[in-house]
Amino acid sequence: MGDEVADLLGVLIRNRCVSRFEGISSIGNESVNAATLRAVVEGPGVDVDWYEAIEGRASLVARISGSDPTAPSLALMGHTDVVPADDADGWSRDPFGGELVDGEVWGRGAVDMLNQTAAMALTVRRLADEGFRPRGDLVFWAVPDEENGGYLGAKQVIESDHDLIRTDFALTEVGGAARRTADGLVVDASVSDKGMGVVHLAFRGRQSHASLPHGADNPLLKAAEAVRRIDAWRPAVRISDPWRRWVDAQGFDAGLAAALIDPNRIDEVLDLLPVGMAAHAHACTRCTAVPTIIKGGDKINTIPQTVELAVNFRPALGDSADSMAQEFRDLLSDLVDDDGIFAIHQDATASPTDTPLWEVLASVTDQAHEGAVLVPAMLAAWTDASWLRPAGTTTYGFGLLSEKLPPSEYWARFHGVDERIDIESLDLSATGWYEVARQFLT
Repeated sequence: MGDEVADLLGVLIRNRCVSRFEGISSIGNESVNAATLRAVVEGPGVDVDWYEAIEGRASLVARISGSDPTAPSLALMGHTDVVPADDADGWSRDPFGGELVDGEVWGRGAVDMLNQTAAMALTVRRLADEGFRPRGDLVFWAVPDEENGGYLGAKQVIESDHDLIRTDFALTEVGGAARRTADGLVVDASVSDKGMGVVHLAFRGRQSHASLPHGADNPLLKAAEAVRRIDAWRPAVRISDPWRRWVDAQGFDAGLAAALIDPNRIDEVLDLLPVGMAAHAHACTRCTAVPTIIKGGDKINTIPQTVELAVNFRPALGDSADSMAQEFRDLLSDLVDDDGIFAIHQDATASPTDTPLWEVLASVTDQAHEGAVLVPAMLAAWTDASWLRPAGTTTYGFGLLSEKLPPSEYWARFHGVDERIDIESLDLSATGWYEVARQFLT
C-alpha cells in the first residue's frame, strides 16, 4: 500500500492546510484535507460524520460499526494540519509540492503527521471493502488544530460531542522509530506526552525618544531580563516510570543507565549521549520553558510602550502544571504585572501498557521487524493524546518506520527543513494499521 499512501500524502501536502497563531487566535483551513479524506473513506460499510463548529476547521469521523457493543473499541486518530514552511527557509524542494523523488515523499507534513493520517484513512477503506466486521467499533478521526494545541479540534469535539468519537483505546502519533542497541532492535511507542503551555507576557514601559535613554522605562530591557531568567531556570528533575522503562531498554552500560534514572546525576551524563538523545533525555525529565516569539517596537528611534514575549511551556510527568505556572509567575513577578501574563497549560499524561492493545502492538511490531521489542517511550512534545487520556481513552503513539529513517533523522524532520519520508516507511505504516485493527478487533 506504500504507493497509495504516497499518492494520498502528496495531495494532503499540496492542500497547504497550515495552522498558525495570529496573536492568541488559531488560524487554519483543515476542512480542505478533511474533504480529501472523506472522499477516501466514504462508501459502503463506513458511516461518516462531519463536525465543523468553526468554518474551515472540520473534524472528520469515519466508523465501521462493531458487532458487539461490549467489545473494546479502537480509534485511529490523525491530525490534518501542518506548521508553516517557506522556500526561503532553505528547502531543497517546494515544501508544499508533495513530490515523490527517489523513493521519498517531500513536503511539510510528510512526517508530522499527514503520512500516518493518510495511511489510517486508506486502512479503513481497505477493511470496509473487504467486508471486515469488527467486534468493537473502529473509528478513524481526522482532526484540525493539533499544531496549535487542539483547542479547536480534539478538545472541542470531546467537550461538545464526546459520544461521536468515544472509544476505549486510541492510536495516534508518535511512534515507530527503530533503533539498534546492544540487545537488538527496539521500536518506540509513546505512552506519555509532556504537558503543554502557552505563556504570553506583556512588558510595559513608557514610549519615549531613543536619544534620551537615561531614566527611560524601556520594556525591551525587561523582556531581555525575562529571557535571561527563563534560560537560567532549573525546575526539579522528575524520574517517572515510563522514563525508567525507556532507559532500561536502550542497552546502555550499567553506570550510564543508573545515572540516567538518578535525579541528582542525570545532568552529569547528558553530554555522554548523542546530541539528539541528550536533548530528549533532558526534556523528558523536567519542565521546560523556551522563549520563541518576541514583538515590540516599530521605529528605530522610539522606545516602545509595550513588548510581548511568547514562551513554550511544557510540564513533565510528575509536575503539577498549575504549580509550575505559579513558579514561572514568581520568577518574573517584578518584571511583569499579573495582568500582563496570559497562560494556558495542561498536565502531562500517560497510559498503562498492561492492556490487550499493547500486546497486539508488540506482536505487529515483531511481524514488521523480526525480533524487535516494542518499548514504551515518553514524548518530549505534545499530541492530541493529551486530550483523549483525561477523557478516559487509553492512548498510545504508534507507527512503523523503516530502518532507513533512524530516530535522530526522524525527529530532525519534525517542523524541520526538507521534511520527507520514504516509501518503505509508508508501506510499513499502512500494513501496521491494518494488522492492528484486524488483530485487536477480531
